[in-house]
Amino acid sequence: MAVRDIVVDQSLLPVLNSSAVTREQCDKLLALLDPTGDSASSNSQETVLAASREQKQLFALLARLRGLNREAILRVRETKQSTAEARQEIDRLHLQLQNLYYEQRHLTGEIAACESYDHKYLSLPLIPVEEFLTLFPEHRDSDAHELMIARINHEHAEREKLEQARQELLKRKQALIAENNKRKEDLASLDQDLERFIDVCLDLPSTWTTSVLANDTMSSKTGARRLPPPEKSEAIQTRFKVIAAFWAVIIFLGFPIWWKTTSIYRARLPIQDMVEWADGKTCRPVFPLDIHFETPSLPGSEAHHLLRTTQHTLDDLNEFSAHHLRLKLSEENIVASHEDVLEQLEPSLSGKADTALTVRLLPQEDLAAPRSELHLDTTRLDVYYPPSQIPPPSASNPPLSAYIAGELQNLFTEEKAIIAQVLSDSNVGGANTLTSSSSNNQQQPSAILNSISPQLAESITRRLRRSMKYAETYHLAFSLFTPGSEPSSWDVKTAVEEYISPLLQAFAPINNFTVDTQVQLYAISAPTAPLPEYDETQAAWTLKKEDLSAFINAAEWPLSPSIGSGPTINFILYVPAPSQSPMVVKESSATSWIIPQWGGVFLLNPPLSTADHSFNPPHLSQEALRPAFLTFSHQLLTLLGAPATPASLPFRLQTLIRIRAATLLLSASSTMGSLARLTESLPSIPIPANVATSVSTTLSHLASTCEHLREGRFQAALADARVAETEAERSFFEKSMVGQVYFPDEHKVAVYLPLLGPIGVPLIVGLLKEVKRVVTGLKAKKQQT
Repeated sequence: MAVRDIVVDQSLLPVLNSSAVTREQCDKLLALLDPTGDSASSNSQETVLAASREQKQLFALLARLRGLNREAILRVRETKQSTAEARQEIDRLHLQLQNLYYEQRHLTGEIAACESYDHKYLSLPLIPVEEFLTLFPEHRDSDAHELMIARINHEHAEREKLEQARQELLKRKQALIAENNKRKEDLASLDQDLERFIDVCLDLPSTWTTSVLANDTMSSKTGARRLPPPEKSEAIQTRFKVIAAFWAVIIFLGFPIWWKTTSIYRARLPIQDMVEWADGKTCRPVFPLDIHFETPSLPGSEAHHLLRTTQHTLDDLNEFSAHHLRLKLSEENIVASHEDVLEQLEPSLSGKADTALTVRLLPQEDLAAPRSELHLDTTRLDVYYPPSQIPPPSASNPPLSAYIAGELQNLFTEEKAIIAQVLSDSNVGGANTLTSSSSNNQQQPSAILNSISPQLAESITRRLRRSMKYAETYHLAFSLFTPGSEPSSWDVKTAVEEYISPLLQAFAPINNFTVDTQVQLYAISAPTAPLPEYDETQAAWTLKKEDLSAFINAAEWPLSPSIGSGPTINFILYVPAPSQSPMVVKESSATSWIIPQWGGVFLLNPPLSTADHSFNPPHLSQEALRPAFLTFSHQLLTLLGAPATPASLPFRLQTLIRIRAATLLLSASSTMGSLARLTESLPSIPIPANVATSVSTTLSHLASTCEHLREGRFQAALADARVAETEAERSFFEKSMVGQVYFPDEHKVAVYLPLLGPIGVPLIVGLLKEVKRVVTGLKAKKQQT
């Protein structure tokens, strides 16, 4: 390829042309100087001249070529300079573009952060939008931003009004405190005034006698001229009438009004009945449990014989007369379902005894020995037996009857022990018991407690100590605490509906419940609480068992002790910091524990991120909350006093109904006894009519409760026991009764004496003078006659 085909720049073409001409000139000059050429044989002088001319032309062409080369180099430099400047401009523009990209990404991130920022105004306790728009309809057309500003301003104004009202109430409180202090000082000074008044009254007779003697002496010295003139009869009668009028007003008007206004009203109470209820003489709680037998495969005679032999075996095994099982043959083969159980838990309105258990006897060919199966969602016990073990009519203690009696005895062992413990704690059980000669196998509650295993006795004692005092309504508070900023939200509503609500519905015949939730971020432990220690063997942070009582920071954590009328049961879900996760109890590696009569705690250790800086998840899903809320459900059963066995929840709830009925019956009876002893030991306290009404209502419902227990209607017994306990507490804690206790007789003297002393002394002295005058006049008349 030729050079001209490669170089196409117009500025370089003259250089190529000049170089080509210069080359041709060089070739021509070389041809002239070549000794082998034709020009060499010619005249040498001409050759030299021609060579000189060609050389001059060559020098001119070379000079021109150098100039073109210099120009080309200058143009190259200019091109490089312009290229460098253009490159710099491009680099500058590219840098600006990258800066714009970075600023765009930064602004996009800031916008996203602002849009997802959890503003405080979102959690402000504002009134609903509909209510705000009803109060301020001019904001209906406002956008969301302006509407929120208006709502916040409205809330701020309302808060300022409430703060002003609070300050005014605080001022009134301070004024009342100052007034009370002043009254206290006045009452304190009454003692000194009373002492001075008594001293003056004691010195008054001697002073009066001295003054009379002095007057007599002076009168004797001055003579008869200084004696006062005799008093007129009209003045004497006027003075007598005035004194008589004063005393008449005092006796016939003042004293009755004072007696009426200061007398203490004491309604009549059935003291003897109240004491007898408290001592357990009126009612001995008994628990006859009806157990229905369903025998679809047995004839009537064989079924009755099996029922009779099983009842005899149960009576022989029973050692507690207050709790006994009554077996009855069911006429219908009823398959219990979950709905049937809920119906059984409703209060009985038909007057029939509640069915504690349904035993269904089912034959099975391939069995060598009987076996039983208790349904988890019903109160039905299926007993499978081989047909060969059907007892003949002549058998007195067949194996099948012994097996059924043993199974029933095992099912009700814990219930019997709990009831015996309750009766023993209340010192009830031997008030109306039979003599030992007529009941050799019927032991008292203390003997029953001694006959059970130590493990069961300890478990019952611990469970009773942990359980809450019975209340008609409990408030459940589920709290999420974490020492950091995450997690900040949780699916607590769905978790409560999934794991807690079914249990609360099952407890509906026994208690009512309200549920509240809260989230507390940056919930630090108490300064005095021991810090968790890292255990390398468990690869976890551990808390010692003796330090669990100090884990709850009651001073800073917002744990309300009572919301509403009922007690609060707290359930705390604690998510430890990533630097202290996982966290367990050192001795048992457990993540939960119960605080007796308060609530439960669960340590949730969520999976941490795998980044360089681990952190907790910002949100806890329902699946993540599942183990915690399942634990809370078991803790709730323990705190409500449900027995631990058997596994059937409806069966345990029926047991709890009987236990609660007995507990409320004994508690109300004890309260009646305390009220009776209080009214007898303090005769100065008033007894309003509403207290007498409450006592009458309490005794009536206690009698109904006892009657329902005897007849086996435990639902109705629990309902009456609730009313009895409520009325008993209302009568015992009546506010108007205890007010008079704090006003002793010394205070009455301190109040009446300064008021009546200045009035009573002149009236008494005047009355004595008139009596003396009348007596003197009568004596004078007698002497004259």
